[in-house]
Amino acid sequence: MARTITALFDTRADAEAGGARLRQAGVDASNVHVHDQGTHKTSGDYSTHEDRGLWASIKHAFLPDEDRHTYEEGIRRGGFLLTADVDDDRTSTAVDALENANAVDLDARSQQWREDGWDYPATQVGAFGRVDGADEQYGIRDPEYDGSRYRSYAAGTARRTDEF
Repeated sequence: MARTITALFDTRADAEAGGARLRQAGVDASNVHVHDQGTHKTSGDYSTHEDRGLWASIKHAFLPDEDRHTYEEGIRRGGFLLTADVDDDRTSTAVDALENANAVDLDARSQQWREDGWDYPATQVGAFGRVDGADEQYGIRDPEYDGSRYRSYAAGTARRTDEF
């Protein structure tokens, strides 16, 4: 099973350096990507469950709403999102590689944005249904490999209903 590891950076150079650290740690280069305003539309509305915007292009990165909207806001404000699909046996090494990679402290940054009046939209209510007869995949934030400067998401299956 693979995990998606994410980290937000203030500069492209820092994001690229984080990517280089991941590749040196043995993460396949084809699974390491940097996303920014130039590669994804970030103006206006946030992505929804029906139209995932930025996340539609990131393999396995169907993140919880709060994290998804926080990363979108970071990109909207000029940040650079590093994503990497990492095999389970490389997760610890990849997380160690990002530990000192100059990533943004996402918890502190999002708190600062909230103090300035930003907040992500409330979760939309509704059933998202099935894709090709199977439940959609949603990443589950993995507390074992989770920090303020990076996030790790293991693949999980959740069928959303009106109860959410």
